[in-house]
Amino acid sequence: MKATAGVRIVFLGNPLRGDDAAGLRALALCRRFSWPDGVELVDGGTGGVSLLPLFRHCRRVILVDTFLAAGRAGGICLLRNVTADALAGSDGPEHGGGIKGLLALVPQLVSPAPVVDLMVIGGHCFTPCTLELSHELACALPALCRRLHGYVTEELMPPGLVSEALAGYRLHITGCVQGVGFRPFVYRLATGLGLVGDVGNIGAGVQIRLAADEPRVAAFCRRLRAECPPHARIERIDTEPFDWVSVPREFGVVNSQTKGQGARIPPDLAPCPVCLAELNDATDRRHGYPFINCTNCGPRYSIVRVLPWDRAHTAMADFALCTACDEEYGDPGNRRFHAEPVACAVCGPHLWLQGAEGQHIRGAAASLLAQCATWLKQGRVLALKGIGGFQLACDAGSATAIGLLRERKHRPAKPFAVMMRDLAQVDAWFELNDAEQAQLSSPAAPIVLLPRARLRQRLAGMAAEALAPGLAHLGVMVASSPLHWLLLNELDGPLVMTSGNAGGEPICTGNRQALSALAPLADAFLLHNRPIVNRCDDSVLAVVAGRPRLIRRARGFVPDPIPLPAGLNGTVLALGADLKNSCCLAGSGRAVLSSHMGDLASPACLDALGQEVERLPALLGLKPRAIAVDLHADYAATRLGGRLARERGLPLYRVQHHHAHLVSCLVENSHGPNEPVLGVVLDGLGLGDDGSLWGGEFMLADYAAYHRLGRLRPFPLLGGDQASRQPWRNLLAQRVSFSLWPELQSRCPLLFRDEAETLLAMAPRFPLTSSAGRLFDAVAALLGVAPAEQSFEGEAAMKLENLAGRAQARACYDFRVSREGGLWQLDPAPMWPLMINALLAGASEAVLAANFHLSLVSGLCRMVQQLQRQARFDVVALSGGVMQNRLLLAALIEALEAMGLTVLTQSQAPCNDGGIALGQAAIALARGRRRGKAPR
Repeated sequence: MKATAGVRIVFLGNPLRGDDAAGLRALALCRRFSWPDGVELVDGGTGGVSLLPLFRHCRRVILVDTFLAAGRAGGICLLRNVTADALAGSDGPEHGGGIKGLLALVPQLVSPAPVVDLMVIGGHCFTPCTLELSHELACALPALCRRLHGYVTEELMPPGLVSEALAGYRLHITGCVQGVGFRPFVYRLATGLGLVGDVGNIGAGVQIRLAADEPRVAAFCRRLRAECPPHARIERIDTEPFDWVSVPREFGVVNSQTKGQGARIPPDLAPCPVCLAELNDATDRRHGYPFINCTNCGPRYSIVRVLPWDRAHTAMADFALCTACDEEYGDPGNRRFHAEPVACAVCGPHLWLQGAEGQHIRGAAASLLAQCATWLKQGRVLALKGIGGFQLACDAGSATAIGLLRERKHRPAKPFAVMMRDLAQVDAWFELNDAEQAQLSSPAAPIVLLPRARLRQRLAGMAAEALAPGLAHLGVMVASSPLHWLLLNELDGPLVMTSGNAGGEPICTGNRQALSALAPLADAFLLHNRPIVNRCDDSVLAVVAGRPRLIRRARGFVPDPIPLPAGLNGTVLALGADLKNSCCLAGSGRAVLSSHMGDLASPACLDALGQEVERLPALLGLKPRAIAVDLHADYAATRLGGRLARERGLPLYRVQHHHAHLVSCLVENSHGPNEPVLGVVLDGLGLGDDGSLWGGEFMLADYAAYHRLGRLRPFPLLGGDQASRQPWRNLLAQRVSFSLWPELQSRCPLLFRDEAETLLAMAPRFPLTSSAGRLFDAVAALLGVAPAEQSFEGEAAMKLENLAGRAQARACYDFRVSREGGLWQLDPAPMWPLMINALLAGASEAVLAANFHLSLVSGLCRMVQQLQRQARFDVVALSGGVMQNRLLLAALIEALEAMGLTVLTQSQAPCNDGGIALGQAAIALARGRRRGKAPR
C-alpha cells in the first residue's frame, strides 16, 4: 500500500464462494487498464475492520464488492459518498465485520475521513467451496471494470487534475453556517480569489480545504468574516495544515459528511424581496408558486430532521428535483446554488383544499387561493398549514367573523394578531416608527405589538376592538411565507392569523391531526404536502424603551442560540416552568431555547415538551449531563425533569423561580457569572425557598447563589389558585389597608357578597404572597377594568395598563418602606385610602391608573435606594412577567438610570416564564462550576 493516494480502490471478495469472488476477479481485470497517478488498486480480501488502515492518507476510497441478488445477477450499481446511515436497513454486501459496520467506524477512527463510494455487482449464488463465477456475473464483469475506470478517469481525475502532492490548509468553520447560503458564498469567494480546493458541510459546521499558502489563506479568512451572507454567523475559524494528494485545478462543493457535532441551523426565514418579485412576475417560471425560496429565505428549522443541512435530511427529501431546478441547484452563478429546499410547481410541494363536508378541491394554486379569498370575504374561518404549524384565519375587518372565531375557540377576550401582506400595507394602516418597521420587515417576521392609537383614522374600519378588547395594542405581522403573501394579495385588507389549535393545546402540525382537531373551529382547510418536522408558533415582540423585546420566542428566532458567558462549561437541559413553557439546552458556550410549548396543564402540551427534550439534543448534537427544574415540586415540568434525571442517572438541580428569572436577564446581557447584581423581579407567583409564594422580589445575586433582601408586603392569596383567575379576590385581600367599604359597593359589588366575608374569615388559612401581579389585579378590580374572572393570564393587568396609557399621572401615592423579619418591605398600604378617596370624589379612572404606575415606580426606586445602604451594587437587573408592562418598564429604566445605576433588561429571552429555562440552565452550570463538577 502506498503511503498516500488520491483515490484508493479496494476490491473485496471470497475466492471460495462462487460469485462472491467477483471483486477479486475485477482487480485482475482492472490492472490491465491505465490509471492516472494517485490511483491505487488494493486487494481487500474479505473485508472487515482490518481494512481501516486503507482509509487513511487518501481523499477517496472506492469499495468494489458483490451482493447476493439472484434476480438481478450482473446488475451494476454505483453508490456515491455512502455512509453507514445511508446503508441502514439495506440488504447490501457484508463481509467479516460488514461494510456497514466498517463505515460506522471510519469517521470515528480516521481523521480526516475520506469520501467513500461503493460499486457493487449482483451475484447469482455464494455457494461455499465453489471456484467459478456464474455465467451472468462472468459476462458482466468486464462492464463493471470499464464503468469503474470511466468513473475514475472521467469524473474523479480528469486530465485537468494536478496529481502531485501539495501542502495546503483545512478550515473548520463553526457558527450559523448551514442553511444560509454559506457554501455558495465560499465557492464564489474562493473562485474569485483564484483558489482551488473544496467546501462541504460537516456535522460540526463547514469544512473548507484550500491548496494555498498561509498568506493567501489568511486573506481568504479575513474576507470570509467581512463578507459572509446576511443570515450567517461565524463563531470560530480553526485552521490547520493539510497535505493534498491529487489537488483539482478548480474549487468545488463536495458532499456533506456527518463527522463532528454542534452545527447550527438558522430559524425559518421570511421570503426575500427577490423571491417576492419572482412570485409576482408573470414571466417567471415560479410565478404564483406558494413554496418559492432561495439561499436567502424559506423554511429551515421547521423542516430539518438531522444535521448536516442537506436536502436528504429535511422534509424536502421526497421531492426529487426536476431538470430545471437541478440545473439551478448546480449552477454557481444562481442564487439557488445548493439551496436545499429549492422546488417549483413541477417537482415541489402542492396545495389543495378540503371543505367542511370533506370534499377535496384540487387545481392550480391561483384558483385555490382565489376560492379561499372568497370564503374569507363571506365571513368563514379558514385553517391553513403555515411554516411551523397550522393557523386559523378570518377577515380582520369583520366583527362577525371575529366573533365566530372567538366563540368556536372559547376565547372571549384574548387578543388576536392580524397579518398583512407586506410592510407597505402595514404602513397604510399604522403610523410606524423606525424600530417597528425594522422588526416587521426582518427575516423573522414576528408579531409586533403596535399601539391602537396610531391606527390611521381613514382606515379605522378594521375591527380593532373586536381584535383586542380593552387593550392598547394590536399584534401585527407581515406575510411569513409566499403562501401567506399570495393569499393576502387576493384580499383588500388584513386577516386574523392565530394559532391553529384547540384551546390550550399545541398548534397542529400534521394534516390528519388538523383535520380532526380543528374541524369544530374551521369551515375549510388549505393544505399542502410538505411535512412540518419541528413545531414553531409565531413569535411576539414589543418595542419598549427603544428596544425590541420578545414576549414569545418561536418562529424566526428558534433555534438561534444565546451566548453563555465564559466559564459556564458543561451541558444542561432545563425544563422551564408550567406556564408559557419552553425548555433550554445549554452547552458548548451557548444556550438554545426551544419554541414556545404552551401551558403544561394541557396533557398535549406536556407530551410536546417530552418530545422536545428528546429532539432538541439530537438535533444540536449535545448530550445533557444534568437536568435543571423549578423548585416547585408540583410543576409538571419539574416532575418530568425528575423522571428524566432518575432514568438517565443525571444530577438534578432545583432552581428558585425568581433567581432563574434574574439570571436569564444576566445571561443575555453577557454579565459575568461572579459579579453580583441587585435583581428586581416582579411576576405572578413562584415558590420561594421558605415555602411561601413569592412575586415581588429584591435579591442580591450572581449565577450560583442569591440573597433575598426585600419584597412587596405579603397578603393572603384568598382562595389559592382562584385568586389568580378572579382579580376581585386580590382587592379583597387588601381590606386591612382601607375601610371605606359602603361607598365602594356600587363600584365593586363582588366585595360585598357573602362569599367575600367567608374568604376574609378564612384568610389566615390561605398562603401569603408577595406577588406584584396580584397587586395589579387588585388595582384593576378597584378601577373597574378587571373581569369577574379572567379568560387569559394577565388580562386584568393588561387592561389596567391600557387604561393608564390614556392619561397623565397627576399624583404619586406613597409606598411605605419598612423592615420586618430581616427583610425590607415595600408596602402599598398608604396608597389605598388616597386612591379610593380620589375615585369616590369623581377622579378619572385613567388618571388613577396612571398614578398607580408612577407610584409603583417611585416605590421601587425608594426600595433600591434603601438597599444600596445595606449592600454594595451598581447594576440592577429587571425581570419577571410584570416587566412586560411598557409603562412600568420604560419609567423604571429611566428612573434607575437617573440614580446612576446600570440597568439590565431583556430582549432575546422573554422576561416572562417563557425565558425562565435559560436562567435555570445557567444556574445549574454555575453551581456545578462552583462545586468543581461541571455537568459534562
